[in-house]
Amino acid sequence: MKTRLTAVPAIKGAHNLSRLNRQFQSHNFPCALVNVDETVTLSPGSFPGEQPQTRTCKIDIQVIALDENDDPEGVLDALTVDVEKAFVRPDFGIGRISNWKLVGSGTADSAKIECGDIISQLLTYTADIWTLDAEPDRNLHA
Repeated sequence: MKTRLTAVPAIKGAHNLSRLNRQFQSHNFPCALVNVDETVTLSPGSFPGEQPQTRTCKIDIQVIALDENDDPEGVLDALTVDVEKAFVRPDFGIGRISNWKLVGSGTADSAKIECGDIISQLLTYTADIWTLDAEPDRNLHA
């Protein structure tokens, strides 16, 4: 996910959500923070170690920009459009991903941080990946 985001020219950095635990500098923006949640469902009828499982992923991408011009929402809108375009075809190099879709976006939010005012918006995607219970790191459709 982060690799795809770094290919968006307007994004200066893509990081895990834990990046919020460290201070930002003004040259770090605009950026995107990524968080992935999974729900796993086992397919019935197989033996342990051979059970196919569906990993339903919820991918949150927080797009953040400095609030330093007359139209910060316009800047944020342009960034989110660029991110959406980058994620139209989810080829992340891990094999087939099914049911990929943009679920929605949150309202723009603003905050004060150490280097100035920021504005952000959350984009949420969902997708399914199939693995085995014994090999959760291998896509069955790679």
